[in-house]
Amino acid sequence: MAAETYDIRINRAIALIDRCLGQDLSVPRLAAEAGISRFHFHRIFSALTGESVLALTTRMRMQRALALTQRGQRPQWKAVAVAVGYRSPEVFARAFKRHFGCTPSQFDLGQWWQTRPDREAALQVSGYYLRPAPPLPADFPVEIRNRPAADLMVCRVVGGYLAPGKLVAAYERIAAAARALAVPMAGRLAGASPDDPEFVPLGKCRYDFALEVAAGTRLPPGLHAAGRAAGRWALVHVAGDLAAVDRGWNLLFKSWLPASGLNLRETPAEEIYHRLPEEIGWERFDVTLALPLED
Repeated sequence: MAAETYDIRINRAIALIDRCLGQDLSVPRLAAEAGISRFHFHRIFSALTGESVLALTTRMRMQRALALTQRGQRPQWKAVAVAVGYRSPEVFARAFKRHFGCTPSQFDLGQWWQTRPDREAALQVSGYYLRPAPPLPADFPVEIRNRPAADLMVCRVVGGYLAPGKLVAAYERIAAAARALAVPMAGRLAGASPDDPEFVPLGKCRYDFALEVAAGTRLPPGLHAAGRAAGRWALVHVAGDLAAVDRGWNLLFKSWLPASGLNLRETPAEEIYHRLPEEIGWERFDVTLALPLED
């Protein structure tokens, strides 16, 4: 078997950070997860991500903290601090202020958007986060279904919101791998971003194309293995242009979810592809929008 590339090893460490934000995330633990000497881990991590381990971990903790207060139930900041790995609300508040320039109780999303460095690019990608919740129409049928666990073959892109060509190239890589492995893609391929562009600079946002494969599948170089846990999902089908997909997410997150009284699991939302770009192009979509729900 070919040796793992360093990007796959670093992605494994980042996946551990994602899963364990409320736990100890020491360099020795992350280095062991990546299979890299802890003496060299910092340099390799920074070279491949453009951030130090501390900077990336802090950014992900701040993102998670804000998400906990804006989706589903709204916990107190004390509970949020514990959930994202800070030993006290005071330590969390100091870290929050260093990151956002204000205390948690002073944070205002609209004001922060006005001052974020990539504001113009973010607004060009989508103004979704600054729009009010639309009325929920009667013809917006959401199905709640249990999805089984799955093994995944993943191709990751960083910065694809600003450089769509990167997304196309990543799709072509996973499509080529699927052909080589004789794995059908329609209904089995999903796109997901582990990062929330509401809070993460677009140049640092990750996007994953993930294809369901059989357990033990030997993956081509440059793609990495992951898993989707079994669980409950809210699903709605959307067909149309990018505006239709954007409207679907807007309704799902801002209108349907609050009205449902349900909460989200700490798993990225997905777009499940039914018709593929080689069939309908990159301007049209036939996808199921999927939100992971708590059981």
